Amino acid sequence: MDPDQIDPAGEGRVLSPDDGDYLRFERTVAQPPAEVWAALTDPDRTAAWAFRTSFEPRAGGTVTMSDGGAGEVLAWDEPHSLEYAWDGYGGRWQVRIAIAEHGDGAYLTFDHVAPDPNSPDIAAGWHWHLDRLEHHLAGGTPEAVESDAHFEELQRLYAHAEG
Repeated sequence: MDPDQIDPAGEGRVLSPDDGDYLRFERTVAQPPAEVWAALTDPDRTAAWAFRTSFEPRAGGTVTMSDGGAGEVLAWDEPHSLEYAWDGYGGRWQVRIAIAEHGDGAYLTFDHVAPDPNSPDIAAGWHWHLDRLEHHLAGGTPEAVESDAHFEELQRLYAHAEG
C-alpha cells in the first residue's frame, strides 16, 4: 500500500453495541497471523510502526510504553487475540485486536475502546499507525516521524466525516 494514499476500505468506523461505542478498523494483510502477531507484540517491531511497547505475555501481565505509559494485558491468546489497557495521554486507553487466518494471509480487526472512540483525532491516529503497520509488514521501513502529510490528510478526512 502506498502510504500516501487513503484506502477507504481501511477507514475506521464507530460501532455502538449495547455495551458502549468503540472504533473499529479491519484490514486484510498478505502475512500469516504469526507474522502479524510478532509485529504487534515484539517491542522492536512495534517501535517501527507506532511506539515501542513491551508486554508480559499473559492476561494480567504488564504492558509498558516507551512514552512512560503503563498498564495491563487484558487478554493474550497468541496469535489470535490481544487486548490491553494503559494510562497515557488523555486518560485510560484500551485496544482489542483479533487476528484470523485469511487465505495465505491474515484478517486483522483492531478496536479502539477508550478514550473517546468518537474522536476524529484518535481515528486519524490509529488509521495512520495501521497504515504504517501494513507498510512494515510488507517489508518497508516507515519513516521515524510523529506526523506527516498522510497523517494530516487523515485528520482532514475524519474531521470532515464528523461534520
